[in-house]
Amino acid sequence: MATYDSGPPVRARHAAPETGTDGTRRADNTWIIMLVGAAVTFVLGLILVVWPHATLTVVAVLLGIQLLVLGIIGLIAGFTSSEAGGAVRTVDVVLGLLGILVGLYLIRHLSVTVTLMAILLGLYWVMRGIVDLIVAVLAGPVPGRWVKAVIGVISLAAGLIVLFKPNESLKFLLVVLGIYLMLYGLALAFWAFQARRFAREASPA
Repeated sequence: MATYDSGPPVRARHAAPETGTDGTRRADNTWIIMLVGAAVTFVLGLILVVWPHATLTVVAVLLGIQLLVLGIIGLIAGFTSSEAGGAVRTVDVVLGLLGILVGLYLIRHLSVTVTLMAILLGLYWVMRGIVDLIVAVLAGPVPGRWVKAVIGVISLAAGLIVLFKPNESLKFLLVVLGIYLMLYGLALAFWAFQARRFAREASPA
């Protein structure tokens, strides 16, 4: 859940924006990838909300897909970002790999229990939320900073809820997961459009 870590606000503080054709093209591709991840996340969240009787196997597959998509986006962000410092890029790559691993685990181990799923997702979301909040603070007073903070709060809150209630019913987990994914998808989509606007402003006249 990760591309936005390397989005425009961070570059605005640490390095001058790329104004060349290659830099603009890469930024344009980045916001499109982010928007795809946002759409996948929102749709999966909506499915979980409107399908209260989904089986644990179906939930594991859906969440595994979501983590795989956002994990891949995180890797793309980490390897293509023009961020001058390497800390944010490293975090993108690490969390991207972690998301992929957790996603693959959920897909391949369909007999996973509700408790184990809650613990895995909770730990991942808590780490994701903490990183997002740290990046939002370090980004300084730049446009879009509050979106990063909102994304971090959403992830942190969802992670803590499922961690402190890992033994709740699958129906409870579905509600939390669905609402979280929908909110996260909306926030990520907004961040994608912020990245597109930044790319257009940075493009040569």
